Amino acid sequence: MALFFIIKCMEIQGWIILNFYTALLLILLLFFERKTIRTSAGDRFVRLDVMTLILLASENIGHIGELYPERFLWLTKIGYFLIYVLDPADYLFAILYINCWLGETGRVKGRKAFLWAYRIFVIMNASMVIVSQVFNLKWFYYFDGMTYQRGPLFMVRAVLLMVFCLLLSVYTIIYRDSIFSGYRAAIFTLPTLAAAGAFLQIVFPSLNMTYGSIAVGLLILFFHLQSKNLDVDYLTGALNRRGLDIRMEDAVKNALSTGKSFSAIMLDLDKFKTINDVYGHLEGDYALKVVAQVLFRVFSQKSAIGRFGGDEFCVITDITSKEELLDKIDLVEDEIEMWNYKKEKPFDIELSMGYMVYDIGKALDAKSFQIEIDELMYIEKRKHHLKDNRRGEENEA
Repeated sequence: MALFFIIKCMEIQGWIILNFYTALLLILLLFFERKTIRTSAGDRFVRLDVMTLILLASENIGHIGELYPERFLWLTKIGYFLIYVLDPADYLFAILYINCWLGETGRVKGRKAFLWAYRIFVIMNASMVIVSQVFNLKWFYYFDGMTYQRGPLFMVRAVLLMVFCLLLSVYTIIYRDSIFSGYRAAIFTLPTLAAAGAFLQIVFPSLNMTYGSIAVGLLILFFHLQSKNLDVDYLTGALNRRGLDIRMEDAVKNALSTGKSFSAIMLDLDKFKTINDVYGHLEGDYALKVVAQVLFRVFSQKSAIGRFGGDEFCVITDITSKEELLDKIDLVEDEIEMWNYKKEKPFDIELSMGYMVYDIGKALDAKSFQIEIDELMYIEKRKHHLKDNRRGEENEA
């Protein structure tokens, strides 16, 4: 009896230590990710991290209730309920994250079918678990007194969950050509470790490896992609020139293959050199961050927002009409005007913008299209300089 008690204590200590370090790892990744990335990949990384953390917390709640069922059986019921309802969502968030690293060309319809399959599974699973618990149908699990019991549909759900877990790996393999070659190895670790953890959890239930494996996968992604993302500008959190070039090429290829157009905007911060010379480079950096924040607020997450270089920014968006594009331009100008009105700094921010809806009929390549927009921006910039010179002459007179 004493030996059994010692072994039981060792088991308890094992899962407590494992879950503690898994939770600590997820929290640290969340903390550092929030400070480094302002892209859609970063946002989806955070969602996957948070969902895994919620599921891990639910698992811990369930374990506490199992240790002291006489007093805390209700904790076990809450923990199990949350796990059964939310577990598939972790794989949905994983595939949404992987999608951020796929180009816009290729078998887009097939990818959408995969995504909808995951969404339907998540919705159906949550609905059936809730209905089963509300009406005490005992489909997936139930409690006989203080004892947890598996329901008649438990194995059906478990098999489906494993299938969708394995499909993450299949998905990554099928669409590997759409992933930049330097990213493939790191991205493939997430579905591989998730599948390995799920398999070990089934074979060795006491290991509790599912969420730990996902956490390790997130750690690898963070160090190889998120924190050292070659496509992200460290100052503003927007894409850098390399990232923009990749997105522009993808957008042009997608437009020519699907017939669906897109738009791009080039922006230049006027008098940026003056801000640096008069107020210092820290204030110049601050002005760049303000422009980036305005663009993130105005444009959707689907848009590619980047710092083209120096004081220039570029936005690539799925807008197809000039009228809608002009509305977005007006919103950007309104946001900048509002910032200037608040007088947070001793200088104003002014922008010159060139913009265009991609003409599929011309079939311009990415570089030629960018040059045309760049020229439109410089025409606008020369107008601003001319206006400033005239204003200066009037003031002197």
